[in-house]
Amino acid sequence: MDIIKVARIRDTLARFGPRFSRRVLTPAEQRYVRDRPETFAGRWAAKEAVSKVLGLGVRGIGWRDIEVERLPTGQPSVRLHGRAAQRADQLGMDRIALSITHESDYAVAIAFGVRTAGGRYVFPLDIEERLDDRERRLLARMERLRGRHGAVAAEGEHG
Repeated sequence: MDIIKVARIRDTLARFGPRFSRRVLTPAEQRYVRDRPETFAGRWAAKEAVSKVLGLGVRGIGWRDIEVERLPTGQPSVRLHGRAAQRADQLGMDRIALSITHESDYAVAIAFGVRTAGGRYVFPLDIEERLDDRERRLLARMERLRGRHGAVAAEGEHG
């Protein structure tokens, strides 16, 4: 998860202009963001959140190794390149699930890595090891309900 003040991005864009955008965003992201600091802030927060999921932080990978796309449905999707894609593979992640929101002052993004096994959702990494008995029962119940109702989460594939 990451949160950032939109004003911080607005100020940085005013100070450094297109050079800042080129450093952080892929060409496709630059076209999508254009002159909308709130949208840029959402992409920034998303990249920070994804870098945390990968356990590297943005210093361990390039900003442009994490690309945030917009699906035709409007949902954000993550495409990983370079070191970010390698790290996701090392961690056994098939996808990075992502949600982005922004209000007038802040942009927030939440990301988590997922693995799928046999068409079934599997919690990422070692989160299951951290659950207590009550949480394990709740997770099992959620899995049963998901199977019955066919719930689908919005997830972005990396590639």
